[in-house]
Amino acid sequence: MYKKPDFEPTRNEMYEILENNIKPISKNEVISAAEACGRICAEDIYSINNLPNKVVSAFDGIAVRFEDFEKGIPDTSSWKEGKEYCFGNTGVAVNEEFDTLIAIEDVEFNNEGKITFFSCPSRKGENIGSVGSQMKEGELLVHKGEKLTPLLIGLLLSSGIVNIKVLSKPKVAFIPTGDELVPAGYEIPLGENVESNSIMLKNYIEDNGGQAIIYPIIKDKFDKLKEAVLSAIQIADLVLICAGSSKGSKDFTIPILESIGKVIVYELGHGPGKHCSFTYSEGIPVMGLPGPPNGAALVSELYVKNALRLMQMQPIQLPNVIEAVLTEDIHGYDFDFIGYMNVTLKEGKYYAKPVIMQGKTRAELYHSHNARFYIKKKAEYKTGEIIAAEIRCAKEYIKEDY
Repeated sequence: MYKKPDFEPTRNEMYEILENNIKPISKNEVISAAEACGRICAEDIYSINNLPNKVVSAFDGIAVRFEDFEKGIPDTSSWKEGKEYCFGNTGVAVNEEFDTLIAIEDVEFNNEGKITFFSCPSRKGENIGSVGSQMKEGELLVHKGEKLTPLLIGLLLSSGIVNIKVLSKPKVAFIPTGDELVPAGYEIPLGENVESNSIMLKNYIEDNGGQAIIYPIIKDKFDKLKEAVLSAIQIADLVLICAGSSKGSKDFTIPILESIGKVIVYELGHGPGKHCSFTYSEGIPVMGLPGPPNGAALVSELYVKNALRLMQMQPIQLPNVIEAVLTEDIHGYDFDFIGYMNVTLKEGKYYAKPVIMQGKTRAELYHSHNARFYIKKKAEYKTGEIIAAEIRCAKEYIKEDY
């Protein structure tokens, strides 16, 4: 018989549970720096080069000797290129005989090629890049746990580093379950349904730096499901089991997890996706996801993504929040609920309208909202109140309401 759990965590409490239980993976690998964008650095990396390795021009100009300008602009009627001055180009090494650069805009040449200066340098070495001014040998370039960006890749290659040690991608096994499911791409028999969560989860996993291991659909048989979970624990860093977590006659996920490990969370204190669980078995975290795609998607966005972030030394990613004026009253449920909102912009203010979820197809629901709002248990929110709307898109995509 189903027994209501003693503890049903809110979203913030679930984030805290993940932070306390998900540890960075210890496996790493050496890959080409040129292929490392988006990966997580597994150790501090130090430069092996000085850049520049000779003095260079900071920008286009004329390289001169500062001593020739100590008493003001000199008589240059007899000056010759290569003897009293030379051309300096941005980032290019300067002849060692010259120690200062004057911008090309402050120089003029007459028809005979004679040079005239319109300004004096204020100090020796002005506008000259010294050795190591861009990068010093032994300088810390990338921190352990830092995500490698295109700019950092360029920095590493410039420093002389071509191979780097990165965290291995966390392996995430996903086990879809259900007697009524058929794989995507096949004709759907009457009374059955397409299993699409595995492809959705594969993309969540890969988009967040993981390596997906997708199991075939496992029918609702206790022994088969248990066998699949135990096999996944042996090969993965995180195991996801989808469906079978509610209260139906063939919902075996919780009994299976109780038999193989310690269940930390039986279900959440918020919806959608309330029937999400979190367990440890043989040192491997196992997350039970709800079967309905909307719930599975929301839980994946909130918790699967952040479990992967923690495994890769990244912090929990909180929602992108803007302040918006509520356009209709909201009445809280008997548990926390993440409501869907449509946010618009009018005369410089954001307005949030609650979206009724019932009666909408999955596509209609997806396209009807661009934000969410975390509604606390039994709370009341009044029209005109300022709320923290959690937008799904960049602010630039929020439409103007005329």
